[in-house]
Amino acid sequence: HYFCTDEELVYENFYGDFGPLNLAMLYRYCCKLNKKLKYFSLSRKKIVYYTSFDQRKRANAAFLIGAYAVIYLKKTPEEAYRMLLAGSNPPYLPFRDASFGNCTYNLTILDCLQGINKALQHGFFDFKTFDVDEYEHYERVENGDFNWIIPGKFLAFSG
Repeated sequence: HYFCTDEELVYENFYGDFGPLNLAMLYRYCCKLNKKLKYFSLSRKKIVYYTSFDQRKRANAAFLIGAYAVIYLKKTPEEAYRMLLAGSNPPYLPFRDASFGNCTYNLTILDCLQGINKALQHGFFDFKTFDVDEYEHYERVENGDFNWIIPGKFLAFSG
């Protein structure tokens, strides 16, 4: 069974930024994959997640499956990243910030996986209690455009 989320989970950029995808999109991806893994009709099939050759979509797809491996398969960020590097695929494009001009640093998929792992270790997020509707509500500009970095302690506003 083959599936792709390139047109479903799309990063909304400001300038030259292209990811990583936010927690709501990661949550939706994980729910989708977990559902596929539980479907009786797919129980005897291999599930293949694929993406296009677009470097930005490749990086976001790799982040999603790598984060899934960290969250649900209990892989270390390094183990998950090594699996992504296996084979003869071209390197992944690093993420960049939303500012104008040249990017002064690279945010790699490994950096993102390490962040997910650290957030899990410290209880900053848990998909069992994650409220995706609330997250997406407050992410919109008209509702404040903010996210809790540390729930109940550290709030980040856009701008």
